[in-house]
Amino acid sequence: MRWSMHGKMVLNINRDSGASAIQIAKGCDGIRKPIWITAVSLALLAAGCHVSPGRGEPEDVLDEPIAVEFNQLSFNEDYQEAKPKVIDRFPTEGKKIALTFDDWASDQTVNEVLSILREYGIHSTFFLIGEGVERNPQLALAILEDGHEIANHTYSHPELPGLPLLEMQEQIIKSDGVITDAIGQAPANYVRPPRGRLDHETAQKITAAGVDYIIQVGVSSDDWNPALTDQEVYRRVMDGVQPGSIITMHILDNAHTIRVLPGILDWLIAEGYEFGTVGELISETGL
Repeated sequence: MRWSMHGKMVLNINRDSGASAIQIAKGCDGIRKPIWITAVSLALLAAGCHVSPGRGEPEDVLDEPIAVEFNQLSFNEDYQEAKPKVIDRFPTEGKKIALTFDDWASDQTVNEVLSILREYGIHSTFFLIGEGVERNPQLALAILEDGHEIANHTYSHPELPGLPLLEMQEQIIKSDGVITDAIGQAPANYVRPPRGRLDHETAQKITAAGVDYIIQVGVSSDDWNPALTDQEVYRRVMDGVQPGSIITMHILDNAHTIRVLPGILDWLIAEGYEFGTVGELISETGL
C-alpha cells in the first residue's frame, strides 16, 4: 500500500498481499485513520487467483501486480478549519462548459443517454448515487467505459445540511467505496450535494472527510420535474448558460432528459459552445 501525490491510496495486489474490507492506514499527515476500502480488493483477488484457506497464499496469480487507487476519505470530526472548494461556474476564457448528470436510473434510460452523448462525441461527468450503483455495478462501469467521468452524489441522496456529522460523512465515504468497487478505480474526488442543498458548515464537514471539490448545480435544467414542459426545460438551459457554466441534467426514468437532450446539444453547439468534463475544466482553469 502507498499514497500517491494526489491524495489517493494505492493498493497493490500480488501474491504476497491481500486486503481486508476495512483497514487502518497511515495518511500523508502521519495520522492513523480509518479508510473505507470496499470488496473491490477481494474481487480482484478472486478474479486473478485462488486463496487457500488458512494460508493466504494464492495458488494462481496474475502476471503483474494490480494497483487500485482509493480516494483518501475518512471520518473526521475536526472540520472547523476545513477550507472547502465549492464550484458553481468555471472562470473560462472561451465558450466551454461542463454537462453533468445526476442520480441513477434503469439500464434503458442510462444507455439511451449514453447513446445520445456518443452520437455527439461529448464526454460528461456523472454524479452517481451509491445505492443505485450497488444494485447495478455493471451500468456504472458502462458509463466509465464510454469515456465519461464518474463522481459522488452520496449513497442514498439525503439532503446533507442538518445530518449528524458522521452520518453525513458516511454518505460520502460509503458511496465512494461502492463506486470504486463497481468501476475498479477511484471516482473523481468531488461531491455534488443532493438537490444542491449546501451551507458553509456542511461544505466544511464534506471537505474534512477528504473531498477535494464540491460541485454545485450551476444551471439547473429541472428536467426531473414532471410539472414542466419540454420547452420549459429547454428555456432553463438556454437562458442560464454562459461560458464556464455547469449544466445539470438527470438520469432518471420518466424525466424529460432523453426527449430534450438532443435539442439542447444542437442549440449549444450552434451557439459555439464546447464541452469538457468537470475534471478537464478544473485542470484548464487552475482551480
